[in-house]
Amino acid sequence: MKVFQKTWVAWLVTAAMIACAVGIGLSKGSGSSAPAPSGLDTSLSTGAYEQWIGDFAGVLTDEQEKQICLYNANWDQRYGSIIVVETLADTPNVSLEEYTYNRAEEFELGAYDGYLTINPQNGDAYFAVGMDYPLSDSQVGVYLSQYLYDSVASGEYGKGVLTLFSALNQYYLDNYGDGSATVARPQSGVGSSIMGWVMLLVILLVIATIVDNLRYATYRQRYYGVLNPPVVFRPILFWHGPGSSWYRRRWRQPPPGGSKGPGGPGGFDGGFGGFCSGPRPGGSSSRPGGSSSRPSSGGFRGGGFSSGGFSGGGRGGGFGGSRGGGFGR
Repeated sequence: MKVFQKTWVAWLVTAAMIACAVGIGLSKGSGSSAPAPSGLDTSLSTGAYEQWIGDFAGVLTDEQEKQICLYNANWDQRYGSIIVVETLADTPNVSLEEYTYNRAEEFELGAYDGYLTINPQNGDAYFAVGMDYPLSDSQVGVYLSQYLYDSVASGEYGKGVLTLFSALNQYYLDNYGDGSATVARPQSGVGSSIMGWVMLLVILLVIATIVDNLRYATYRQRYYGVLNPPVVFRPILFWHGPGSSWYRRRWRQPPPGGSKGPGGPGGFDGGFGGFCSGPRPGGSSSRPGGSSSRPSSGGFRGGGFSSGGFSGGGRGGGFGGSRGGGFGR
C-alpha cells in the first residue's frame, strides 16, 4: 500500500519496533537470572582466576583447575573472597605454616581471602585465612580434617581440594546466601527498572520529534503561503501543534524548494498509530562480614595438618591487602 511508502510511516514503524524491543528487554530483565542457591553461576568468566592456582607439583587436572576457578569467581562476585591454591614440587626450607603465611603476604591477599598449600612430597597441607574470614581457627581445622585430609593421604589432591571447596561453598550459602540479598543486580533492581523506563520514554520522544519534523516539512511544502490551509497539521506531540512556538518558528521559514501551493484533496493529516509499550573480575561490594569495603587486617590465622597431626594458630602480619599479585600466568 502507498501509505507504507511515506517516510513518516517508515519512521513510525521503526519507532514502534524499537519501543517493543526495549519493552521486551525490560520485561525479561525484571526476572532474576541469579544462580540457584545451592549451585554455582557457570556463566561467570573464570580466566582471570587462573593466576590464583599454582600447581607446581602437577597433581591437578585441567578440569579440576577450571572448577577451582569457578568457585573463586563465584565467591569473589558474591562475597569478595577467594582462595589461592598451591601444590609444591619441593618441600620448603621453612615450615608449611610459615611458607603459606609468607606467600599470602607476597600476594597481598585481603582479609576475607585464604591460601591453601599442599605438599604432596610428605602429605602436609596448610590453610591460612585472613582475619575477617568467616571460619574460626577451630572450624578451619575441622573442615580440613573432614574434607581434605583423607584425599591428600590417598594421593587424590584435586578431589580433596574440590571436596573442601564444595563444603566451604555450602557454608557460604547457608550463612550468607548467594549474595542476591545484598548485591545489587541490574536485572532486578528497582532503580534500574526506573532507569529503563526513562530511557524508553526518551527514545520515544526523540523518535516522535523526528517523525513530527518529517511530517511537518511535507505539510509546509504543500501549504506554505496558504492563508487558511484546508488541512490542519496534527502532530504526534501536542506541543508541536498549531500555535506553538515549535510550529510558528518552522512555518516562518520557507520550505526547501519553495511553496507548491495548495495540494490535492485529503492533504497530509495522518494521525499516529501508537507505540507498543512495555516495560574485578567479580569485585562484589558484599562481604561475609557485612562490610561494604575491604578493611586492612592486623594479622592472619589458619590451620593445617602433617604427619605430626593438626595444627592451628595465628601470627601478626599484613594479610589484609588488595591482591597485589598471582602466579603470573
